[in-house]
Amino acid sequence: MFIGNLLPENLLSGIWDVGLAIFLVIVQVTGFVLAARVVLGDRSTHGTIAWVLSLVLLPLLAVPAYALLGRNRFLSYVRARRRIDEQFELNYAPSVQHAQGGVPPGELAYDKWKILESLTKVPLSRGNALSYYFSGPETFDSIAEGLEGARRYILFQLLIFRDDALGKRFVEILKRKAREGVQVRFLIDAIGGRKLKPAFFRELEAAGIETAIFLPGRTIRGRLRVNFRNHRKVVVVDGREAWLGGNNIGTEYTGTHPRFGPWRDTHVSIRGPVVNAIQLAFLEDWFWVTRDLPEIDWKAATPQSQDARALCLATGPADPADNCILAYVHMINQARERLWIHTPYFVPSEEIIVALQLATLRGVDVRVLLPQGFDKWIVWISSFYFRSLPQLRQVRFFRYKKGFFHSKMLLVDNELVSVGTVNFDNRSFRINFEITLILDDNRLVSECRDQMNKDFAEAVEDPDDPLASRGLLFRLAARSLRLLSPLL
Repeated sequence: MFIGNLLPENLLSGIWDVGLAIFLVIVQVTGFVLAARVVLGDRSTHGTIAWVLSLVLLPLLAVPAYALLGRNRFLSYVRARRRIDEQFELNYAPSVQHAQGGVPPGELAYDKWKILESLTKVPLSRGNALSYYFSGPETFDSIAEGLEGARRYILFQLLIFRDDALGKRFVEILKRKAREGVQVRFLIDAIGGRKLKPAFFRELEAAGIETAIFLPGRTIRGRLRVNFRNHRKVVVVDGREAWLGGNNIGTEYTGTHPRFGPWRDTHVSIRGPVVNAIQLAFLEDWFWVTRDLPEIDWKAATPQSQDARALCLATGPADPADNCILAYVHMINQARERLWIHTPYFVPSEEIIVALQLATLRGVDVRVLLPQGFDKWIVWISSFYFRSLPQLRQVRFFRYKKGFFHSKMLLVDNELVSVGTVNFDNRSFRINFEITLILDDNRLVSECRDQMNKDFAEAVEDPDDPLASRGLLFRLAARSLRLLSPLL
């Protein structure tokens, strides 16, 4: 018996059993340690419960998932932001507290602007001129025209850039401007740009364009993360004009994709003092990736005759507080007559649900416009659960039926408009890097309201409980997937 136990196959089997037992113990202990870390963190109640139960009961699945998805702050980015903020304050000739075109504190309406200002670095400014673009082609034509006029530098940042016909159009423009001596900086998110081949970047760099890929961490662990994506879409030309909104660069955004068909999105072009806040958001991201601080013109963004008030809210997981959700809850709470929302995804947090419910109780006309189809099926199915909540029964939900709907806008009464990259989901509110313009101007509010009316006219209204008419398996899927809402 003793000799038999020493046979190679028995010995290897024993070693394997011991090794497996040690591995499982290590994973379980790691799960307990990470669960303690989650409890000591600053997550939402639902997020904390979901992670703790998963890490304790399913550590083999949850521990690797936590490594990819779980971390909700990273200090290295915070340090990089602080350094660039110091450089910004040194180079920004007007006062950082109230820039050229800034609104003096005494003129701020406390209930509207003061709280929002406290969440930003560059305060509310007047003297801004803005134009809306409600389709991809007009957006891309405007950006291309602006790029052609660049004389000093171009800041170009997107979540997604396709190497297709539209992408090649912009590559040729950027290459030509670089050869003319314009400093071109091209920043793409690692996940959004994952289909771009090394040859694509070599082509840009050969033309003199500086390229960078946004990664949520500079370690191997950070490179594997799928959270902390940079969802911003920003173009700046010479520090005097900027573009931002929902459009990435890809033929689907032109409305010619066979699956999505017509594509409805919203973008804006901006001139005026608020451009400096947009530049600052780009520089923070660029400095994080490259550790390079390029020379930027902070004086080119001069006040314009249109005189619109504008505030730029650049948010992300490195914020000391949940700036994005604080801003949106505050704007929702300001509504007294009308609250109209454009969003392709609706997976709201408890704070947003409560704010929307309170708005309906105040008698506010609350409407949410969503796409009829979907590009992310998990988010689409889980949204049925939230739209069926009793708390939101007084909210009117509409489905855009003319094509795919990707616009991100918020209209508060006849006073306030926000437009940018923020979706109504936890990923935008707490996990991704986003950028939003908050606007106060009669013309801009009127144009936004008119376009939203057109969009609602091209939509069909959902029933009070859209989940009730679905089959058992669909209802089960919706209620199960909503448990993932802290990650969606």
